[in-house]
Amino acid sequence: MNPLETLITPGPGIPEMSLAENLPSPATVAPESEQPDARVFVMEGGKVAAHLALWWSDVPPHAEHRLGVAGGFTALGGESSKALLDAACGHLTAQDCTLAVGPMNGNTWRSYRFVDESGGRPPFLLEPRNHESYPAWWRAAGFGELSSYSSSVMELDGSEAVPPALKERIIRSGISIRPLDPDRYEEELATIHDLSLRSFTNNFLYTPLGRESFIASYLKVKQHVDPQLVRIAERDEAPCGFAFGIPDLESAARGERPAVIVKTLAVDPSSRSAGLGSLLVDELHRIARGKGYTEAIHALQHQTNTSLKITGRHEGRAFRRYVLFSKDLHPSLDGVAGTERGLQSASSGSPDSPGRTEVRAPIHLGTSI
Repeated sequence: MNPLETLITPGPGIPEMSLAENLPSPATVAPESEQPDARVFVMEGGKVAAHLALWWSDVPPHAEHRLGVAGGFTALGGESSKALLDAACGHLTAQDCTLAVGPMNGNTWRSYRFVDESGGRPPFLLEPRNHESYPAWWRAAGFGELSSYSSSVMELDGSEAVPPALKERIIRSGISIRPLDPDRYEEELATIHDLSLRSFTNNFLYTPLGRESFIASYLKVKQHVDPQLVRIAERDEAPCGFAFGIPDLESAARGERPAVIVKTLAVDPSSRSAGLGSLLVDELHRIARGKGYTEAIHALQHQTNTSLKITGRHEGRAFRRYVLFSKDLHPSLDGVAGTERGLQSASSGSPDSPGRTEVRAPIHLGTSI
């Protein structure tokens, strides 16, 4: 067996090196456009056997820790994986980071999380995917679970989670729900962006995305967006919530039952509209069922997100679980620093914390496109 060698290169550039057979390229899993601060490679027999990218200069903020983020991870074996992660943590420590978090390509708008448990259902559109051994390899390198997520599926059988009296009260308060206007697509995206900023500002590890970048990301998939599956709530013509649904094009391509993905759900905390999130989901489900969809997927819900209550009312069944890891780079300083409890203790009023009501709990069901 050839000895393992570690190489760390500064900046986002990708050096020319031979890759081991079947190893994905750094350009595929962490492109230069994502501007990593460094890259780490493990070499075996003159070829790259594992690699990842690191971020520390522009990462999610935290009051008690300086985060170092590792993403774009790929490896072919447990030994090269441990050497890679050990080298990455050592380099982040040298940059004065106190907590390593991953997998995450810099922030939560990009690729992050591993699939950790699966019920066997094939992947859906926009879902993370990884080799089944990756979570075990990270745990073997000393990483522990920072937070977990799940995706659930439910039948679109016409049932509604919002009682008629509550629905009537919401409507009487002046709220109306309409579809996205495709003729004003970019303006509508700007509205959704502004609502997202107001709704998700305090979410766990959330960082704002500029309006231009947000719009550009959704312009790429405009042809796949069904305006009727995007429901926007307004009061006095002022937007106060939205539910963004997209067809699961992957299941359709496989000839499976047509499913709609509830990707993002947001309610402006200042709207004080208890039950609006549930009503938006009911409306999206109703429209999707009328279009012939038979299932809905509530995607990538945080373990403590109040959106899980909505999923439960629709008898959703979790079929996939995901994990985000962390490792304390100075374990003697704080015994709980590597857990989500330790991270959230400094984030007062996080909408992802347990016990929040729907009025004040913005809900993010899925990854951003």
